[in-house]
Amino acid sequence: MGEMDEKPFLDFHRMRTVKGQPFHINLSRAERLRAARGVHQAIVKVRSFPHGIKGVGKAMSYISRKGTLPLEKDTGELIKGLEEQRELIRDWSVDFDKRKDSRDGAHIIFSMPPGSDSEALRKAVRATGARAFPDNEWVFAIHQDKKHPHAHMIVKMRGREQQLKFDPRKADLHWLREIFAEAAREQGVELAASSRAARGVGRKGIRQAVYQLRQKGIRAKVVKQTVQEVIEELKKGDWKEKPWEKAMKERNKLEREAYRQEATALRQAADKQMDEKEREQMWKDARLLESFSQSMPTPKTKRQAVKEWMWQEIQKKRREKNRAKERDNGLER
Repeated sequence: MGEMDEKPFLDFHRMRTVKGQPFHINLSRAERLRAARGVHQAIVKVRSFPHGIKGVGKAMSYISRKGTLPLEKDTGELIKGLEEQRELIRDWSVDFDKRKDSRDGAHIIFSMPPGSDSEALRKAVRATGARAFPDNEWVFAIHQDKKHPHAHMIVKMRGREQQLKFDPRKADLHWLREIFAEAAREQGVELAASSRAARGVGRKGIRQAVYQLRQKGIRAKVVKQTVQEVIEELKKGDWKEKPWEKAMKERNKLEREAYRQEATALRQAADKQMDEKEREQMWKDARLLESFSQSMPTPKTKRQAVKEWMWQEIQKKRREKNRAKERDNGLER
């Protein structure tokens, strides 16, 4: 599997991250070079965890466009139409839990950049499913109704052999992105799987619902809440960084240093490289990493971004007020 560990996604004995402690990802040199080059990021999202025959059936119906799109199984078999879907779900339901809040399936979305080949996406998703969920049943469908082709996958939570249900965490989602990115590269679609911190990005992506509201000119509740909290802080004269904002700044410094260290290591390796073409490429990559360490953005939280925007607005109004006074004074003279 190339750069990655050959461990399945569903490694139940793997050490989990501790709640309250930051999640850190050690990037390979190749991944840092992709981040420095601005390679498109692999997009993997867990949309929902459907429950029971009804919930899983609804999810399958959605991704198949009510049976009009075939679903491709982990075995390669195609499930066509709603009747075949219902038969499959009945087979799956033997392993569903009776609890009302049980997660019986996972609805996962894989996206590629606009213009990507849909067949490359299909092969990459199939490879991802085989590598990430070797003990689980799953189906997927390709959607091309948007600029970026994407695939919807429904994974049965309980495995065949281990009879264990996987419990995906933050680290699992990142490893799934790595698996998908490598599978995409094997199909000729260059994708990266670096963390936001490694790219100098602080704020999380805007939720789809929030994005749609903004497109309609409506400010979402979460945005209103953030603005109101900032206003209250400013009234109290609170411009101080929060502990997590300081931690994010420190992480940014560490990431910049990591790029510089990789650049130094590459130069040292280049000095020992006998092949002139390889040596030139290594020096070029070292310069790229060092340049990115200097130009990498400084991440901001939503709170910091709102404060910065509000401060700019305050300064703007002050300038307008001063110009108005100057005009008035000129008229009086």
